[in-house]
Amino acid sequence: MTIKFGTEGWRAVMAEEFTAENVRAVTQAIAAHVLAQTGPSPTMVVGHDTRFLSDYFAKAACEVLAANGITALLTDRQVPTPAVSRYIVAHQLPMGIMITASHNPALYNGMKVKEAYGGSATGETVASIEQQIGKQPLKRAHYEDAAAAGHIKTVNLMPDYLKGLRDYIDLRAIKRWKAAVLVDSMHGAGGRIIEGLLKGGRCQVTTLHPEPDPLFGGQAPEPIASNLQEASKTVKKMRGDVCIANDGDADRIGIIGPDGTWLNPGQVMCVLLLHLVKSRHATGAVIKTVSNTMMINRLAADLGLELLETPVGFKYVTKRILQRDVLIGGEESGGIGLKGYLPERDGIANGLLLVEALATRRQSLTKLLGELQKKYGRWWYGRRDLHLRMEQVDGLFERLQAQAPSQMAGVAVAQVNTMDGVKLIGRDESWLLFRRSGTEPIVRVYAETPQKAALPKLLDFGVSLAKGV
Repeated sequence: MTIKFGTEGWRAVMAEEFTAENVRAVTQAIAAHVLAQTGPSPTMVVGHDTRFLSDYFAKAACEVLAANGITALLTDRQVPTPAVSRYIVAHQLPMGIMITASHNPALYNGMKVKEAYGGSATGETVASIEQQIGKQPLKRAHYEDAAAAGHIKTVNLMPDYLKGLRDYIDLRAIKRWKAAVLVDSMHGAGGRIIEGLLKGGRCQVTTLHPEPDPLFGGQAPEPIASNLQEASKTVKKMRGDVCIANDGDADRIGIIGPDGTWLNPGQVMCVLLLHLVKSRHATGAVIKTVSNTMMINRLAADLGLELLETPVGFKYVTKRILQRDVLIGGEESGGIGLKGYLPERDGIANGLLLVEALATRRQSLTKLLGELQKKYGRWWYGRRDLHLRMEQVDGLFERLQAQAPSQMAGVAVAQVNTMDGVKLIGRDESWLLFRRSGTEPIVRVYAETPQKAALPKLLDFGVSLAKGV
């Protein structure tokens, strides 16, 4: 079986492609890569989230690392992915592994690889690991024997992670703010972390679904509007100021306003960007993935900041962060990286920073977003995921690349962007993007327009085009 990494690590359905045998094979390849880079006797950290058997798969990875002469530091509890990244940086480790399938449905599990800088593995590292999968004999130690010999050790990753959050976020400002904050941890690794950090202040925090559940309450732990209906109703009922939702491994963010309306991640990124510039007086370039909102373009231009665009996948954002002075970088799926924190997405850090923005500016989220929309336009965004046969997928991209349509739902196409999939950009700055998912067997159709009534028409046009109707 050929194992390929997607936009962020390797993910697959458990008991099909994602098995203990394959986890060990991938870990063997990771070990070979690390040893080639570091020499003998390095140390790596291995974390896991709340998914079914994640702790078992983490131990399986540790057995392989130990057998290859790598000291494996295994988390002693479920943790957010950025806790692994923070531990790598704090202890100057060459690499770490996180067992998680992030926002994917409960049937999935996966592995994320984090490098010495505390962020997603680069494309070059991923290619090196993929090339070595199955190319050498698998080495595996017995877990109890390796632990007794000190080759596998359990460690608490949380102190370093919490310190990183306390150092970056102005928790005092938040605690002085009399407000009601709702957190939806979606049964994932976020648990009661935000609630614990804000305890003892005037800001009162209520947490939904903090308890681990491998089935995530029967839905995918992705913080999008359709999965946050209970949170939307709750924040309205409690007259809360904001709801912060995090995905299964807490590296993505979803935000719901006091009126129960879900903000898309591009809007969240704009709120954070404005706060960083106006309140923290920070500078740097702005990065957005090709599927993110045009509001970011307009805000960055107004603030006099350079705008960079990347393909979908936070590893591309991370690469730019490592190369440039970047203030903020984000993707449409809710992953946002922040200057001075880590070159990594962190849904908990982003949620706390948004609350800091509200506390500092003493504005409601509704008013703050309204001001942004008044100045930079109101954008209507949507996405549809299509399960198509492979021949349909191949045919779609062959047609689009050979001859893209000259109009989309009545709007003239002014530009075609093939950075990641095919993106049609209209004369009114509306756009339609077709791309293969990097983690699931589907085609995603994204659309954004400054006209609300045009959004369903644009999406319908995209779906029809994708299906060859």
